[in-house]
Amino acid sequence: MPSSLVGRTAEIAVLAEAIARADAGHGGGLLLTGDPGVGKSALLDAAAEQARQRGARVLRCVGTPSESDRPYAGLRRLLTPVLGTIEAPLPATRQALRAALGDSDEPVTAHRVGLAALQLLTDAAQRAPLTVIADDVQWLDAASCHVLAFVVRRLADDPVLMVAAARAGDLGGNPLAESQLRVVPVNPLDEHAAAVLLDARAPGLPPLVREHLLNAAEGNPLALTELPLAIREERDILATPALPLTERLARSFGDRAAGLPVATRTLLLVMAVNDGDTVAEMLAAASRVTGTPTTLDELAPAERAGLIRTVSGRLVFRHPLVRAAVDRSAAPDLRRAVHAALADLAGDEERRVRHRAAATVGTDEEVAASLERLAVRAVRRGAGFTAEALLERSVTLSPDPHDAIRRALAAVSGHGYGRPATPLLRLAIERADPAAVDPMTRCVLEMLTRAETPDRFTGAPAALTHVARVVSRHGATDPAKALRLLESVGNLAFLADLDEPTRTALLAALDTLPLEPGDPRRTTLMAQISPWERGPAVLASLAGRRPGDATTEADLALGLAALFVGALPTATGFLRSGIDGLRSLGNFANLSWALAYQAWACALLARHPATIAAAGECTRLTGEGGTPRWAMGAALAEAAVSARRGQVAPAHALADRTEATLTDERATPLVALVQLVRGTAGLAAGDPQAALDALLRMFDPHGGAYNRNLRGWGFTDLMDAAALTGRLDAVRDLHAEMTELAARTGSPQLTAATAASAPLLAAAGTAEAAFDRALASGLHDWPWQRGSLLLHYGSWLRRQRRRTEARGPLRAAYEAYESIGAQAWAERAAEELRSAGENVSGLARPAMDTLTSQELQIAQLAAEGLTNREIGDRLYVSPRTVRNHLYNIFPKLGVSSRAELAEVVQATDGGNGIWVT
Repeated sequence: MPSSLVGRTAEIAVLAEAIARADAGHGGGLLLTGDPGVGKSALLDAAAEQARQRGARVLRCVGTPSESDRPYAGLRRLLTPVLGTIEAPLPATRQALRAALGDSDEPVTAHRVGLAALQLLTDAAQRAPLTVIADDVQWLDAASCHVLAFVVRRLADDPVLMVAAARAGDLGGNPLAESQLRVVPVNPLDEHAAAVLLDARAPGLPPLVREHLLNAAEGNPLALTELPLAIREERDILATPALPLTERLARSFGDRAAGLPVATRTLLLVMAVNDGDTVAEMLAAASRVTGTPTTLDELAPAERAGLIRTVSGRLVFRHPLVRAAVDRSAAPDLRRAVHAALADLAGDEERRVRHRAAATVGTDEEVAASLERLAVRAVRRGAGFTAEALLERSVTLSPDPHDAIRRALAAVSGHGYGRPATPLLRLAIERADPAAVDPMTRCVLEMLTRAETPDRFTGAPAALTHVARVVSRHGATDPAKALRLLESVGNLAFLADLDEPTRTALLAALDTLPLEPGDPRRTTLMAQISPWERGPAVLASLAGRRPGDATTEADLALGLAALFVGALPTATGFLRSGIDGLRSLGNFANLSWALAYQAWACALLARHPATIAAAGECTRLTGEGGTPRWAMGAALAEAAVSARRGQVAPAHALADRTEATLTDERATPLVALVQLVRGTAGLAAGDPQAALDALLRMFDPHGGAYNRNLRGWGFTDLMDAAALTGRLDAVRDLHAEMTELAARTGSPQLTAATAASAPLLAAAGTAEAAFDRALASGLHDWPWQRGSLLLHYGSWLRRQRRRTEARGPLRAAYEAYESIGAQAWAERAAEELRSAGENVSGLARPAMDTLTSQELQIAQLAAEGLTNREIGDRLYVSPRTVRNHLYNIFPKLGVSSRAELAEVVQATDGGNGIWVT
């Protein structure tokens, strides 16, 4: 073992195990964390050597401060060795990588780049296992970090290992730190190992000096190697100030650099801040700064001082602390002069603008505008976080406060309105004269500022009334901005409990905009603002439209509109088409909320496999552009399905956890869905009284769980609970209210729910006629409501001693509930059937219920005839992951071929398939 790895037996063993697992096809990742100089890079070298000895190929990249703001700089270094050796079968892979790496002007998203990198690496790994090394990831550019985090989450089934290293305290917000990398702390050496290393590097030290060095080094290998070089006399170590170790090392390097000739120090500073790697440019920049010709010979003193070394023919700093010490010790004027020289010499616009910005003091509109152009280009390359950083710098350089506000808004609007206001945005607002900012821009700023406040729902009426007033008064001057402003608050308008004046004001504002009656944006806004008052108009706009006829954005808009007015079968079709489009674009931010809404639409339609598939994917997106709040909502839909399947305890536990996280919220719509889950769980557990108590909270305007627009989602379960407890009088007025609402708005869901439950309230002599009317009302698209109606009808017939007639509806109810895995409901139907004189065999768990959310998606796509690679491209996983899932799916479903799989999938949900979302 090399002396530099003294005392690292445990860490080497962890690396060896991970490399062996990857060699066997079980990839993943490790993240080495520790203080500067603790030996992380040496362990990465050891990992690379171990991997090569096992026949693996090694790819490497290293983050540097000078390239930390260059999008995909690290990814380019990492992938360059394999870019020309693998011909990816899918053209989208090549296109995404070319666009990300600046070789194409085609727009691309970060997740499409991530998928392309995944395909490239996993394809390369089919020839030989891969070990990917990423050092100093705290300085790796954000775009590369996001791609690597995306990739490492998907390596479990491929022979690819990623080993990254970073400073322990510098990973805040880094996506690699939040990925599935196993963290391996690299601690200082113990006393024995530290002594062994010091004696190997600095033999013959006087005992007192040796003791003080060991104490000063604190087990840090770099300190044990470098501090002895700075000691000229015994008193030097005794007089060393009590500084933190990293500071002490940096000062040691800085002292060594300070004693070098001026030309050498200047050349070192050029190396420290330069993001290029041509020697000619480096020498030319130093020559411009010093005013005299500079040659490589000027670096000889730095090499003799142990500050730089030669690696593969290139001069590099001995350690990142050397670079930091050189940069930090330079005078600000000198640093700006170096950046200015590099800007003059840079061969491409991107590097020129970045160096010019670093050289600028105060404000400069030309540089600010250039940074804004770079930000636009970064967005097209899928490097949104890089774009945000460029815009932030552009704001600080903007001499006009109004330009500063416009650029600050662009920095946050890339993530959509509703993102919390950043300090940058607040700074831009403070710099501008409020009276001079146009009213709609000022309104956008106000909505951004309050987007994450605890009272955003209870305070919504006042805020949205203000939005309506601004749009009504000023929308004609800029209709496009007015439309964006309304769209930014549309979801809040639906989820908040708005009063009639607020809804009226928002609708009036919408009506002032020059939108065609059938414009999908207008349709969606009507459904969001006032689904009941404008329900008929929304339904009329949806009539005759088909998913896929227009754009992804139009499909999503129409899907939301259909969901909000209760046209759930229509909603699932449009949302599915829109979701497919979002996947192809790699737009995970919008995909997150679309999947959450799709999960609830499918849950309300009792399409249980589709609910599980959508909710599972939404949860997996958290941290990859998805939002935790949307994942929480999707998880509640999954919990409702779990309760129906008999998994009552997990459903209650999720409801409790969700409610606990909402303690600081006021009237959030998620509280209503928590009560819906509890109500469903109560019915599943045979506790209809608890179910009724929970569901009534959704309908209580004075309670914290009331939501005008969501309450109808729990209406069928509410009526069931009231019937089972004998408390139908408690819901009679509610049924009358919802029946009138259904008639007035035409809501298909409310119409089905009220029609199916109306016979429960019928007078004794009119019950049979009421059941006949309900059965003829057309409930075939509403399995949950139809099952409830059949069960209640059969039970009523049995109680009327018409046992033979009761068996038909009871058997139909039993088969319906059994097919979707609603165990408690199926058991109730079975008990009624037995009482009616018909024996029922034990409940069989539907085969699809045994599949995980991702297995459900893969089963559907495989049944549609997609190849493993095409499925992987659709779901953003590797083909090998798809293959392994299919190995699990086939025995679970009792099939042995894709043809048989297609038959099983087609039989699911009455022929609707899984409805993968």
